[in-house]
Amino acid sequence: MRLKLAIGPDGQVVFPERDAAALGRLDGDPVEIHVVRGSFAIVERPREDGQGYLAGSLRALSAPEVFHFISTALKTGTLLLSFGGVEGGPGALPETPEGLRRKTVNFRDGQVTFASSSDRADRLGAVLWRSGLVRPEDLERCSRLVQAGRPLGQVLVDEGLLDSGQLYAAMTLQVREIVLNAFLEEDGDFVFVEGQPDERNSVKLPERTRDLLLEGMRRREEAERIAAVVPDREARVRRSGGVASGLGEHEQRLLAAVDGTRTVRRLFDETQLGLYEGLRTLASLARGGLVDPIPPRTPAPDEAVLVVPEPASAGGPFDTYRRIFRFIYRELARVQPDAARRLDSFFARLPPAQRLIFKGVRFGSGGDLDVALVLQNVRAEGGREGAAARARALEALESFLAFALFEAKNCLPREVAERVLREVGRMQVGKA
Repeated sequence: MRLKLAIGPDGQVVFPERDAAALGRLDGDPVEIHVVRGSFAIVERPREDGQGYLAGSLRALSAPEVFHFISTALKTGTLLLSFGGVEGGPGALPETPEGLRRKTVNFRDGQVTFASSSDRADRLGAVLWRSGLVRPEDLERCSRLVQAGRPLGQVLVDEGLLDSGQLYAAMTLQVREIVLNAFLEEDGDFVFVEGQPDERNSVKLPERTRDLLLEGMRRREEAERIAAVVPDREARVRRSGGVASGLGEHEQRLLAAVDGTRTVRRLFDETQLGLYEGLRTLASLARGGLVDPIPPRTPAPDEAVLVVPEPASAGGPFDTYRRIFRFIYRELARVQPDAARRLDSFFARLPPAQRLIFKGVRFGSGGDLDVALVLQNVRAEGGREGAAARARALEALESFLAFALFEAKNCLPREVAERVLREVGRMQVGKA
């Protein structure tokens, strides 16, 4: 929501009625407001309601890192993601809540069970068209038959274009695409609320969340390469004098929408190509000389340009893993003098591919483990860079963490092992 600030008496905050309703609050109900100075506030119900939450900015914690945490922590709940509109510049928020683009993802025990989105490219018809499952003319005809209580999917079945099994497969594909498109967003906010989500529309995806994350990282890495050709998603796109020939359906559709006034993001929205397919298609048109070169974004005069080199420690979740492994080692060392040998035994029995990833990684004095070396090995072994390399390294560290916790449960007294598991969980969510 966007509000005009009014300073009043302590202990009283006024919200618009619709926003209070969205919080499930009535006039006079108590709420808790958590303020980060100069940044944002989180409003929640009093703690006796029992729902935990995790919230923040996607600039501080990327969408893949949020999904990674929910998956590995086996969380059940609802993830809400909000991004700026299709116009307005990086990080710009619309004037009204309705202008935000939103995605909602449900999880059960760390696995995605459903997703919805306000983006036109994430609608069922757009997904079916991009996948080649239904022709555009059939979608247009069936869209005119949609009415309350008779959604597009049911119309497609009634018209004989899909059977019930194909419709279910299409819905799982739609959920998958909503999640994968979320990984490509760079600016926005997220809130994850624990609790049982509405499962009336739940689907069973053909892959687990961890596999979705790897595919999302692959797409994110591809988008990073495309950034050399399409450096600014808010730039206006103009046709060049090149002659179009031999274009595919997606390229034809995108090129027809280029009028010199629409931005990159607006083109992807109106053609319903979506961010991933839109970036690939626009890059193809730019390389073919059919659109003018897209200039990089020019920072505003008062916008600070900060270049932060990647620290040797790899930072972020890697530092969290380092702290976790040091903690587990020290707890084991209290009862097992050979704790380092026990934990290092994991690396000796790995298959060849994983052995390369953990090459040279061993516990040092005091329980230090060079987790940054895992990231370096991934880059050297597979030629991965950027987000894809980080995702592969984090996946490898998660597999070692599973072993380390298994060893802790085997070696430590039950009450101590349970305390270690609780503390590791607190570290993973940044509460310790």
